[in-house]
Amino acid sequence: MKDKKSKSKISIVFGIFVDLVGIACGLWLLIVLEKISGAEFVALSLGFSVIGLIIAFASEVQEFSIAGNSVKLKELRLEAERKIEELDKAKTELFRLMLPQVLQGSQKTLNKIDPRIVSFLNIFDQIKSLEIVNELRCEIEHVLHVLLICQYGKLKVIHQRAKTTENSFDELDSPTSLFVSLNDEKVVQFMKYNNQYQDSHVARGDLVDGIHAYAKLYAIKLKLDKLVN
Repeated sequence: MKDKKSKSKISIVFGIFVDLVGIACGLWLLIVLEKISGAEFVALSLGFSVIGLIIAFASEVQEFSIAGNSVKLKELRLEAERKIEELDKAKTELFRLMLPQVLQGSQKTLNKIDPRIVSFLNIFDQIKSLEIVNELRCEIEHVLHVLLICQYGKLKVIHQRAKTTENSFDELDSPTSLFVSLNDEKVVQFMKYNNQYQDSHVARGDLVDGIHAYAKLYAIKLKLDKLVN
């Protein structure tokens, strides 16, 4: 009962707000811009007043008539809710299809960042903004695990341990551990196997960027593990 009264009050306030905005817009067009006549201002104000009343009392009004045609608000509202629910399901399924496609991209690159990570992070940000992480958690974790292993492999010169997708998340080093392990000796070794590097500062910078990319994936995994199933 309290929720119903609260919703009713919100509707009334919003309806009054719409009415006032309509009148203010009418006055602006009439006085400031001189784009409408007095009669047009009255018609515009009445139109917004009617809309404001419909919004304010939408929960009570079940039906009204426009040009002799009966319009049932309850039916329209139910239909709108049904369409919104269908759209919610459609967007979830769309991202369910998109996530595996991230792994189809090429991972061949000379730098120390798997190029598929950028695509995954962009998609994950959209999933978060749409608040459908829980619905897609299984698919997210699968793609995330593969990318974590691949990015970890690109930093092998630091940790000296090969991993595959058969390894669990717990077997991976933390980003902090990788940062601590990165020293001058590892940078020199990295340059020896990557002839394109002539400057140790550039080589170290690429390795640091690789750890940062790994850290972003690692942080997402930690957050997913904290979610309630």
